[in-house]
Amino acid sequence: MKLNKFFIYLFSVLICLFLFMVIYSCFIVPKSIVLNEQDLYLPNWNRYHNGLKIAVLSDFHIGRLGIDERQLQKIVDKTNEQNPDLILLLGDYDSLGIYYSKTKPENISNILSQFKAKYGVYTVLGNHDYDKKMPIKPIIERTDIKLLEDNSVTLNIDSKPLILYGVRDFWHYDFNENFINKNNSDSSILLTHNPDIFPLLHKNISLTLAGHTHGGQIYLPFLGGMFCSSVYEQRYIKGYIVENNKHLFVSSGIGNIGPARFGNLPEIVILNLYSQDSFPEEKIVNTKPRKGFSKLDTIPFKFIDHIRENYKPISIKYLYL
Repeated sequence: MKLNKFFIYLFSVLICLFLFMVIYSCFIVPKSIVLNEQDLYLPNWNRYHNGLKIAVLSDFHIGRLGIDERQLQKIVDKTNEQNPDLILLLGDYDSLGIYYSKTKPENISNILSQFKAKYGVYTVLGNHDYDKKMPIKPIIERTDIKLLEDNSVTLNIDSKPLILYGVRDFWHYDFNENFINKNNSDSSILLTHNPDIFPLLHKNISLTLAGHTHGGQIYLPFLGGMFCSSVYEQRYIKGYIVENNKHLFVSSGIGNIGPARFGNLPEIVILNLYSQDSFPEEKIVNTKPRKGFSKLDTIPFKFIDHIRENYKPISIKYLYL
């Protein structure tokens, strides 16, 4: 009898724990937002730009789990409160998320227009931003945000040039490096939605910024990100990565695909940038690779593409990464 009571008690505890995790990961985490602030010490970074403060946001997925107009406004306000010098947005505003949620594009433009930074706001597009049902370009064009598509812009900061490069989405276009000046020795930042181009980049780029991975969306200790939307699996899943004196930061993003998010609080990334020459003791040769399972991304992309082309994709809209 006592043994039966013990198992009933244990079963009840497990059920309660399971329900708590479901509520936490499906309803609480997606509506959360945290600041992730870090100092980075970069090669090929002009000391006159030391202390430049940039805000990095990625993967908004407007209209999907947790990201409505109110949450988007909260994200913009919280970003502006940090008083960044530069705001860099890394794509995946989400054409289908906006379309099926019936969020008004003009409302999104009005909210995004409120991003404020001393040296401007710049963006690239992500793999979710090209659907013809709700193209993202017109939404961006109604704002003061500058869209970079395989081109660059040079900012004059403290009388010294800072070059911003922006590449088109790697899942839609072949990587084009022709617009990148390989002889450049000035401070430079490259914006890409997808981190998988990182091994292809020239080492003279001071910092590469990417999103796309959602940090694996569900990130578990020892196992890593459960949904690896990168061919390099855990290698570029999230955070700060240094390889062969090339520097990459991958944001876990703001929004969500799928019914839950765990171990990856939606984040606004604040990066304070410094020259390695000014702080040689802070130099990182290579970061330790993140460990976890390989081949965890089991979502059949081609199958889902087939469904999207032939059926109304409401039933799978939360699965497509």
